[in-house]
Parts: sequence; structure tokens; C-alpha cells
Amino acid sequence: MVIKPDIVLKGVHNLLSRRPLNSSTEIRLTHLCTQRCRQCSVYERKNQPATMSLENFRLISHRLQEYGSYIGFISGGEATLVPYLDKILIEAKKTFPLACTLVTGLYNKTEVIEKFCRVALENHINIQTSLDGLGELGDELRGAKQFADTVFKHIELINKMRADSKSILYANIVINNLNLEQVPEIIRRLRDLDWKVTIGVYHSLTATTRFDEQLKLVNDKRLEKLIDFLTDNPDILNLRTFIKGIPEFVATGKTDICAFTDSPILSTRLTIMEDGNVHLCWGKPIGNLYEQDLKSIFRSEAYQNRLQEYRGCSGCWTTCYTQRYLLVHPRSAGELLYNIQKVIGLKKRKK
Repeated sequence: MVIKPDIVLKGVHNLLSRRPLNSSTEIRLTHLCTQRCRQCSVYERKNQPATMSLENFRLISHRLQEYGSYIGFISGGEATLVPYLDKILIEAKKTFPLACTLVTGLYNKTEVIEKFCRVALENHINIQTSLDGLGELGDELRGAKQFADTVFKHIELINKMRADSKSILYANIVINNLNLEQVPEIIRRLRDLDWKVTIGVYHSLTATTRFDEQLKLVNDKRLEKLIDFLTDNPDILNLRTFIKGIPEFVATGKTDICAFTDSPILSTRLTIMEDGNVHLCWGKPIGNLYEQDLKSIFRSEAYQNRLQEYRGCSGCWTTCYTQRYLLVHPRSAGELLYNIQKVIGLKKRKK
């Protein structure tokens, strides 16, 4: 991986200008999806067209590169429903020089999964999927028949194609009050296939997440047992501080950390929807990248107003936001050393 000097200079210029570094960006290509997850409402979006055109993706790519961008996630809905995803992935690789990840439920026709995942592997683009439950529970959580069997089948297919690819392959498990007992078995099965795991916590914070009383975590013995299993587990990519902080957040429902207000320069994360709208966390968009460049959006009144609103938020405990803050704001020398070792370990795995 070679970082071009102009990318570094843009980052330095943004830092000196007290603008967000824009270290991480998720681009949601479509609200079409092959699943009907209980925790997600993205497929209910009515925007038309439902899918970002290749021309508009290239416009967004240009504006991200113009401002400076580093880590990217290409997602949906279901990204593999976009017929020109292969072209998008190649463009995205140029846009995000540090890391680029294809986020896919791996729940589509096998020939489609094979086509696009092969492109990702050949271009050393990471692949992330979601796997929250096995058997009937998996089908219920994901609103899809034979969900887990289909995902594992496609994981095995990707393994056959991976060869000497430097892509990091991992599954995200969103823990909720229904799947706690299954999580260790899911992790073991993924480990046997040489896939890593990230852990998320069920929430209904953003516009495309849905509240479900049955999924809401409870701070009980089951959760305590799972946290013990996850802490320092070598198959887990999460920071130890994130995992160990889950029970306290579940118990209190609040935290004093907000990545957007406490660390707007280093920890801001953008989500760009299929209609070009730019979102931070919860709330309406702060701008549109089809119509504005990123400097204009970060100078806008909408951006400043959103930060002011977030100062009254009770907080969250998410991998997208909170863990990003914990990574660059260790609370002790021991945490700093651990975080550095975690990042180095990830780099070694990629090699």
C-alpha cells in the first residue's frame, strides 16, 4: 500500500484548518435488499431512484478524493444488487487508500456473490458480512429463509477464491437479547473458516434502525457470561475497552462519549446515502454531495447545528462511532499500547 503525498497533505491541511479528517466514510449504494431484518428499516426507504448511478458514484468519489478520504465502506441495502458493483469497487479502491471494505449480507444468487467477491479479493478489498443467528433464529432475525446456511455456503466459496488476496474477511455479529447463547457457536464456526469477527450492540439510534423490545439487551448473567467469552478473544477484532464497556452502557443507557462532539477532527464518520445525502449519526442530512463539496458541507450551518444537537445526546455504544473514539483517545498508557498492538496485528493479518 502506497499513500500518495497529496493525500497526506490534504489530511494535514484539514487538521490545521480544524476540519474533520474524514477518516471513515460509508457509501450506501442502494436501499434495495434481499433480507428483511428485524433491526433494520433501510428497505422501507422510498427515495427514487433506489440505487446510486455509476455516474453519481464517480462524482462522490471525486469529491471525497478532492477533500481527502482514507477508509471506506461500500454497502446498501444489499450492495450485490447493484449490477455495476464491480466498476464501483475498482473506483472505491482508488478513493480510499488506507482500506476499502465491501459490506454484503452474502444473501444473493451464488453466481452474483462469486462475481463481485472475486473482484473484491483480486483488488485486496476487505469483505464484511453480518451473521447474527443460526437456524430458525437466524431466519427470524434476518427475515430470510435458510439465512445462516446460505451465508456459510458463500463464506466457503469466498475461501476457495481468496488465494493470496490481502483482503480481511470478517463477519459482524450484532448482539441482542435473543442471540446471546448462539454468539460463541457462531464465532467458533467462523474461526474454523478462518474468518474474524466484529461485535456490534443492538440499537435503534439512526434513521434506518428499528426499535424492537425483544432485541433490547438486558444486563444479566447471560450478557456477563458472553462478555467474559469475548474479552481478549483472539477471533474478535474489537478493542477490549469497547467489549468491556458494553454492560455498563446496557445498564445505564448513556455514556459521556460522543465521537462527533468530543473528537470532531479525528473521529467524524460520514454516511452517504443513495440519494447523495450526507449523514453523521441520528438526525436529518447535513448536506448533499451531488450538490455540494465536502468543505462546503463542513462549513455549513446545518453541520454546526447538528453538533450542537448532539451535545444534548445521552450517547451510544457503537462500533461505528464510540469505538472509533476509543481507538484514538486511550485513557491510559496501557490502553495506548494495546490499541497500537491491535492495529499492528490487523496490518500483519492483511499482509
